Amino acid sequence: MNDKLKKLLVTGAALGALLLNTTAVLADAEADATVGDDGTATSVSEDNDDFSVDNDNSGGIANLDAGVGVSGLNSQSGNDDDNDLSTGDAEGEGQSDNFANSNVTLIEDDESEGSAEAGADVGEDGDADASAYDNDVVSVVNLNLAGAENMTLGIAVSGLNSQSGNDDGNDMDTGDSDALAEAANTLNSNWTTIGGSNSAHANAEVGDDGTATALAEDNDDISVSNDNDASLANLSLAAAISGGNTQSGNDDDNSLDTGSSTADSSANNFVNSNVTVVGGGGGGSADATADVGEDGVADATSYDNDVVEVDNTNSAEVENLSAGVAVSGGNTQSDNDDGNSLATGSSSGSSCSSNTVNSNWTAIGGSLPEGGEGGCE
Repeated sequence: MNDKLKKLLVTGAALGALLLNTTAVLADAEADATVGDDGTATSVSEDNDDFSVDNDNSGGIANLDAGVGVSGLNSQSGNDDDNDLSTGDAEGEGQSDNFANSNVTLIEDDESEGSAEAGADVGEDGDADASAYDNDVVSVVNLNLAGAENMTLGIAVSGLNSQSGNDDGNDMDTGDSDALAEAANTLNSNWTTIGGSNSAHANAEVGDDGTATALAEDNDDISVSNDNDASLANLSLAAAISGGNTQSGNDDDNSLDTGSSTADSSANNFVNSNVTVVGGGGGGSADATADVGEDGVADATSYDNDVVEVDNTNSAEVENLSAGVAVSGGNTQSDNDDGNSLATGSSSGSSCSSNTVNSNWTAIGGSLPEGGEGGCE
């Protein structure tokens, strides 16, 4: 799933108290009846909405983050003459980012001019009846269950070196050691937007003797149900070792040099996500108009009754083992005479796991957000 969606979900979680129980701002029901001359004008308009939002979240997250950098624990003993031991910098970092359960529900934020409008107008003798109904039932149910276990270890070792029992010129140098391990989890996310605009318009007009009747109905039944179940276990390990070197029992010129060591490990998981958009803009629906110019009867009836049901059920189990290991150290020289030299080059290791397991994007008369690329960085 794209980063834009994630940011929106994070924003929605921060404003959860406002959005999770959103007060719907839906259009009014307007009725208008006018009699110019003798006659009867009747106008009925109904806009009765029933909204139900139910969010049930359960999650358990256990994180073990360890960033360990070791440049010390070095020893020199029993050496003669010139002795030198130096270690490079050692940096270890471990990080876990968890965003478990999030529900953002927005029902109708359209500032439309009204829905379920009925108008009846009699210019002369006659009857004009106009009825408009816009009765909606919207039910949103989000049920999320998530379990995540992360062990993130970043271990960098430039130390743990020893030199002992050496004679003459003794030199040991280790390079820098850097390790980074990172795990990011966004487990269950539901983003539901239900909107629309003007609907169910009825108009009846009588110019001369006659009867005009207009009936418009736009009764919608929308049900959105998201059921997510996820179990996630990540082990991200980055180990960079430039140290752990030994030289002992050597005579004369002794030199041991190691290069730098770098290891990276990363795991990104975006497990269950449901984005549902129901509705859209545009003009009204279910419009009925009846007009009588002279004696006669005009009837207009329009029905736009929609039943929309969206059901997403996701179940996922994800296990990642990401290991980035770089070893430039762990070297030994012992019992050597005369000119002794040991040099290692740089060492790097990298590992990446990226999982986007279950995703459902559903649009009915609306539009979805733009997609994008994700994964390890």
